[in-house]
Amino acid sequence: MVVLHEMSKGSSSSSSAHGHGYDVFLCFRGVDTRHSFTNHLYNALIHANITTFLDDEEIETGEDLKPELESAIKASRASVVVLSKTYAASTRCLDELVLILEQRMTSNHIVIPIFYHVEPTEVRKQQNTFGDAMAKHRQIMEAETNASKRSNWAQKMDRWNKALTEVAGLKGKNVKGRPEVEFIDEILKDIFRKLRLSSRFPLPQLIGMDNSIKFITSWLKDASTHTANVLTILGMGGIGKTSLAKAAYVLHSHEFDTSSFIEDINGRCDERYNGIIDVQKQLYDDISKPSSIQVHDVSIYTSMIETAVARKKVFVVLDDIGSLDQIDALLGRKGLYTIEM
Repeated sequence: MVVLHEMSKGSSSSSSAHGHGYDVFLCFRGVDTRHSFTNHLYNALIHANITTFLDDEEIETGEDLKPELESAIKASRASVVVLSKTYAASTRCLDELVLILEQRMTSNHIVIPIFYHVEPTEVRKQQNTFGDAMAKHRQIMEAETNASKRSNWAQKMDRWNKALTEVAGLKGKNVKGRPEVEFIDEILKDIFRKLRLSSRFPLPQLIGMDNSIKFITSWLKDASTHTANVLTILGMGGIGKTSLAKAAYVLHSHEFDTSSFIEDINGRCDERYNGIIDVQKQLYDDISKPSSIQVHDVSIYTSMIETAVARKKVFVVLDDIGSLDQIDALLGRKGLYTIEM
């Protein structure tokens, strides 16, 4: 775990950038998930300011991929492929998948497979509903009397088979047995990390802080080789500690497995009794799976946070720490390395 936090000295209070039209292209079978999982995922992506292409029309069988869909895939940095039970019954989905995987090979297009109530082996070996769908496509091919069209179908089926095998072999996510809200949150975090989307947000104005940024960058590179490190930015209020912390987070959060930026901790703790527990909950939910368990003891949350970061590369930025007790509650007792401003 790597932690950067700032506290006041002497006081206890206080896509287009990449030339792409879209961040994400959503590839899915509408009759399976349009009004459920995919709709919820799309809304979450938009809410998170991730530009996303979602096709509003259905093309199920026999028609070639629309030019606008081809353009959207090629204009996207990544594709989320929702592999549901009847996914392979749609020739549109299969054609999209072929093009998506071609883009992965030729332009570093990121592909995130979602196994939505199907297992990777069903997709890879075309078993169960995937096998049924491919058998129906084969029947259509064999019933075709036009030699040219029959040949075209055969070529397509070969590409579809290879694409299904390939996508099943990629590292994906399986919704099996998990709450969809939690699952979608995990997908969003994965997209932010893989696309490095934090870097698109404008950096705070940092006048005269070049040396501080260079030092933090160097410290982070060195700290990443150790189990746990805590860096403190210390100085009087109003000199830019929060801006410096935000800049460090924007520049480096994508380099970690998970991350959290928590603002105005001292103010939140002063506003209400046991406000530190609310801050602990936010930190824990950011770096781990959100828990439905109600925790009312600071020491229990501290132990949960320590456990959550034990096997992950985590970057935490804590803004406006007012006391060492707050640090202990959020992180446990760690050694501090201080930058004085």
